[in-house]
Amino acid sequence: MTMPAFYQLPDTVRPLKYHLTLTPDLQKFTFAGEEQVDIQVLKPTSQVALNALELRVQSATVTAPSGAAIGVTGIAYDEKKETVTITLASPLQPGKARLDLRFTGVLNDRLHGFYRSAYQSKDGKSHTMAATQFEPTDARRCFPCWDEPSIKAAFDCTLVIPQGLAAVSNTLPASETVRPGGLKAVRFAETPLMSTYLLAFIVGEMESVEGRAPDGTLIRVFATPGKGEQGRFALDVAIKVLAYYNDYFGVAYPLKKLDHLAIPDFAAGAMENWGAITYREVALLHDAANSAPATKQRIAEVVAHEMAHMWFGDLVTMAWWNDLWLNESFASWMATKAVDHLFPEWHMWTQFIVSDVNGGMGLDGLENSHPIEQEVKDPSEINQLFDAISYDKGASILRMLEQFISPDVFRKGLRQYIAAHTYGNAQGRDLWQAMQDASGQPIVSMMGSWIGQAGYPVLQTRIRRGRHTWEVGLRQDRFLYTGIKDDPTLWQVPVSVIAREGQGPDQVVMGARDITLNLQHATPNVKPNAWVKLNPGHTAFYRTKYEEKEWARLIPAIQSGELSAEDRLSLHTDTYALSRARMIPATNYLRLVQAFKNEDDYGVWSDVAMDLRGFDALTAGQPFSGKFQALARDVLRPIAGKMGWEAKPGEGHLDALLRSTALGALGAFGDRDTLNEASRRFLRYLENPASLTPELRGVVYGLAAQNGDANTYESMHNLAKGEQFQEERLRLYGSLARFEQQALQTKMLELTLSDEVRSQDTVSLLTQAAMNRKGGLRLTWDFIKDNWRELDRRYGAGGFGMMRLVSIPGGFTTPEERAEIEEFYGTHPVPSATRTVQQTLERIDLNVKWLRRNRQGLQRWFEER
Repeated sequence: MTMPAFYQLPDTVRPLKYHLTLTPDLQKFTFAGEEQVDIQVLKPTSQVALNALELRVQSATVTAPSGAAIGVTGIAYDEKKETVTITLASPLQPGKARLDLRFTGVLNDRLHGFYRSAYQSKDGKSHTMAATQFEPTDARRCFPCWDEPSIKAAFDCTLVIPQGLAAVSNTLPASETVRPGGLKAVRFAETPLMSTYLLAFIVGEMESVEGRAPDGTLIRVFATPGKGEQGRFALDVAIKVLAYYNDYFGVAYPLKKLDHLAIPDFAAGAMENWGAITYREVALLHDAANSAPATKQRIAEVVAHEMAHMWFGDLVTMAWWNDLWLNESFASWMATKAVDHLFPEWHMWTQFIVSDVNGGMGLDGLENSHPIEQEVKDPSEINQLFDAISYDKGASILRMLEQFISPDVFRKGLRQYIAAHTYGNAQGRDLWQAMQDASGQPIVSMMGSWIGQAGYPVLQTRIRRGRHTWEVGLRQDRFLYTGIKDDPTLWQVPVSVIAREGQGPDQVVMGARDITLNLQHATPNVKPNAWVKLNPGHTAFYRTKYEEKEWARLIPAIQSGELSAEDRLSLHTDTYALSRARMIPATNYLRLVQAFKNEDDYGVWSDVAMDLRGFDALTAGQPFSGKFQALARDVLRPIAGKMGWEAKPGEGHLDALLRSTALGALGAFGDRDTLNEASRRFLRYLENPASLTPELRGVVYGLAAQNGDANTYESMHNLAKGEQFQEERLRLYGSLARFEQQALQTKMLELTLSDEVRSQDTVSLLTQAAMNRKGGLRLTWDFIKDNWRELDRRYGAGGFGMMRLVSIPGGFTTPEERAEIEEFYGTHPVPSATRTVQQTLERIDLNVKWLRRNRQGLQRWFEER
């Protein structure tokens, strides 16, 4: 593998073990550090270069392999390369040596490196804790180090902290000694060989709940004081997931403990630090009296995702960030598998189509996409890889491969891969080779077509029915929302076809542009008008475009429930995407969506509701907009009426999710009865909080806001300000974005940058504000422009926050707005999200073209209804 030389550290010196001591000051928001690094000198050198950023090295000494001290003549920083270079009076010779450094740094408020997090206790007092977030390249903000994933070492770490505080790191404490000035030194057991980005330190007032996994591993869940018991559900999930993973991987979790820590301020959802996983509070803490069912599911998914990293990422680490997908794709896929194992009644693989398959396809259908395996050179490029391609598309192709070679063979290959690379580094082709060895099939070349090039195919079908056999003609082209073009890209596509009254699927790997498949499993007495469907279960990563008459034959199978939930969902999501790509008329989608009036599956409804809202956003302001909303209400009323506002005996998790989805969508489309009922329930809640169950709070708050006035706003705002439980707090603040009055929308936008709202939540609230149908996008965009300096200070270094922020104006629909966005980003460059800016501009272009293509046809269609 060729690495870009400019940002790669020299190969002259490598660390063997870091002896690191950090002393954070939670009053002054600074820290002091000392480190002694046992190093291996590989080539003679008079310089030692390490990564360092926002640190000041106060002293450096080097001890040669001979034991003699070597003078240091210079300490030089390169901010662009993010390095500090120690220049020596005489060259170091090959062998073992030692580097001693003393340095200082700042506990920043930007949620990366070694940073500070503030919170209030129940008595209203403010407290500060310190935590770390090092992935991908921010360990260098905490201590000088070789901050590249392939440069693994052991760590012997000590934290010097006030005696009244607790400290957690990757391993259990080995000793604790009293220091002068009311301090104590907590030394942790030495870690295994690991990458710098997986190191973690958390310091503050914490309480925990704990248990033991079947193999004896200590599992703990930490939170700030008063919230410890809210970790019980996550603890139970973690214990069960560890047992499942130990069995599945065939390699036991290697550390003595596995901690899960809820951090009040946290940039991502969670971080897989080995043995000390950190989370946002809403991704770990569950309160039975206040948490919605969706939160419970999210906690299970995030815990399982991060724990999968203990093997995929921590035990076996990608060699360089171009293989980030090896970590994230696998963890996303594995988490679904684990949660499905623990909670089969949640139908996780149906939900996977909505969250992961559609998430990956939505981004990968843009011309400004990128391959799963993407060359990156510097930290700003690395940060941009944390997107739906690395997570969702990658997870989807792993699911496709598992179904193609069978789950048992896939697991065999996975075990071989992990065993071969334990405590080491690997590349994508190593995984495919293991799968090829296990299956005896040409997996390396097959998966190369999915990993090494951007995009995915749409299969256009042509079905010819004979008396004894049916022919299915297939052509593959790259699916793009800009339309099919003369693109030479081909994929090796595992194609399955089923037919009504058929005996089973017909399967083939399609590597050519065109093939013809003879359906062998169609029974001799099959009816001539029976439907034929590709991609049963929607397990393969492609879209299907049927001829009009074949597509129409599938609609009754949706209405009757003859197709499985996954296949009903498949037909819905493909039809919507094809209409967005202008490959079929938008009216085709409207014809199809009416077939879902009798639908009762939550996964299907979550996709239908989401696409109806997407269609609504595109057509807002058009003459037929009101008629579309009426159609949406007609589609939603049967399921909303069936679910009702009250839970029924015997209902389960998915029923609760379906109720909130159906009522929320029906109210969002302006159903007066639903809006009024929500307002009544909110007023009742103000008098009697026990009257509103957690599963309905988000729906009631949001619809009451949509239907509310300034008095409603003040009531919700007061509830939000006084709320300690973060999940409930975010529900209330998010609902403030739903008010339709411009003055109240402006008031809410101003809150997003106030001290009331954590910086980790600002971008999410801005995104919700932009979705307000009553001018929210324009108001939010103007607010972003007016406050760009502060937003850039907070999020400009990169990560999810900045990428989501620059995506917000992608909902605009006119050429003039597109020009405005391009001009703004031209004069306010975003190096950490350059690709996302291009994707945003492309989305606006697509919106413009879609309206130009469909406006008149939709107008006629609604007039003729």
